[in-house]
Amino acid sequence: MATQNFTMTEGDTKLLDVTVKDPNTGDAVNITGSTISWKVFKGYGKTASLTKTTTSGISITDGANGVFRITIAAGDTANFVGTYNHEAQVTFSDATIQTVLRGTMTVEQGFI
Repeated sequence: MATQNFTMTEGDTKLLDVTVKDPNTGDAVNITGSTISWKVFKGYGKTASLTKTTTSGISITDGANGVFRITIAAGDTANFVGTYNHEAQVTFSDATIQTVLRGTMTVEQGFI
C-alpha cells in the first residue's frame, strides 16, 4: 500500500496519480476492468467528506501498469479547510478488494 500526503489550496484543482503495486514484489498490478473508490475523512471511521469513483472523478490511465488518476475539482474543496485522511480501494474483476493508498490531505485557506 502506498502512502501519499499532500497539501493543496481550497478551490484549486488537484490531480493525484497512483500506481498500484504488489506489496510482495513491488511490480505494477494490472487494474484493467477494476473499480476504484477514493474517500476523504476528517478522521478514520467518520463519514466521508468527499468521495470519488471510477464513474465520477477517477480514471484508469494505464490499467496494464496499474496507474489511475484521481481528479479533485476546484469545487470539491470550497470551504474545505483542514487536515483530512484519504484512502483508495480497488475492487478487482475477481471481486477481491485491496486498499492501495492512504495518507493525509491538508487543504489550506485560499485568499483570492
